[in-house]
Amino acid sequence: MAPLQEQIQSINERLRAYGIEAIQEIKMTDKSGNVIGQIKYGFRPQYVFDSVNEVLGPENWRYELTKEEIFESQAVAEVRLYVKIDGDWLCKGSHKGQMQIVKGNVGDAQKGAITDAIQKCMSLLSIGSDAYKGLLKNVYLQGTKRTQLPATQSNPQPKTKPASITNQPAEPPASPSDPSATLPKIAGVSFENRQGVIIAIGDHLFDKKELLKAAGFQWDKAGKTWMKQAA
Repeated sequence: MAPLQEQIQSINERLRAYGIEAIQEIKMTDKSGNVIGQIKYGFRPQYVFDSVNEVLGPENWRYELTKEEIFESQAVAEVRLYVKIDGDWLCKGSHKGQMQIVKGNVGDAQKGAITDAIQKCMSLLSIGSDAYKGLLKNVYLQGTKRTQLPATQSNPQPKTKPASITNQPAEPPASPSDPSATLPKIAGVSFENRQGVIIAIGDHLFDKKELLKAAGFQWDKAGKTWMKQAA
């Protein structure tokens, strides 16, 4: 088994590869629905837990609930996180999590507080550290802007063809000078040319990294994406 530090790095690479789909906007609100304090950005819990399970194995980590409190508007939980290393359980420390009680649903608030505490404990191992370094805001906002482009830009409607040319191909074949002609065909992955740089776009890109590497793509840590120079 790889050293823990390498495993943690692998977990974080998986989380970055998910992109905006793994990121959520975190807001605290009062009873009237008004936002309280600063808006934060974090990884969605299921993506974190799935990545940890895939790399560490579900049998090699666990948590213990040490304290639980219910207040008027929120639930608070404290947990300890344990990771198995060479057959021994390492307790890195404990953390408290909290969750607002919405419409009197205490049960969901309790579960949310425990989940929040587990994620904070994982930060002690630097799992999901991008969230606590404030690096997710730009990823989230940039992804949101792309998904909110007008339909005429993001998803142009095909023009109706005259009856006389309905048997013609929809698009001309790519020429050898067209960068898209040399791009690999990878299920669930599309490519975008951004000023001479080809960007890979899609879900679960980390699982397809070997195919991307074979096609000449490299992981861009700053942009949190796979990219290559256009031909």
